[in-house]
Amino acid sequence: MGQSNCLNEHVAAVRALTDAKGFTSERERIWEMLALIHTEVSEATDAYKKGKSEETVGEELIDATIRIFHLLSVLGLDADALFEEKMARNWQRPYKYNTVRGG
Repeated sequence: MGQSNCLNEHVAAVRALTDAKGFTSERERIWEMLALIHTEVSEATDAYKKGKSEETVGEELIDATIRIFHLLSVLGLDADALFEEKMARNWQRPYKYNTVRGG
């Protein structure tokens, strides 16, 4: 896979937005940021369960992604490098890895 800065650009854009809109990026809020990511995924699950449109489910997933990008910025991590490294490791894993009943 080729290296790009696509994720890092999105992380920077989210950080600019959160800073401009007054959402703090203090490390003391990491626990709260993790909980908010979970909340957005739960909202996507609930929307799907209730038969809402796939676009609505997608909006909630994007909300989760935005919150993940915000947290990555707070942690000072290179999202592109982490993604590339994790994908390379996952490609090396066996079929349906770490599952008993399939995932």
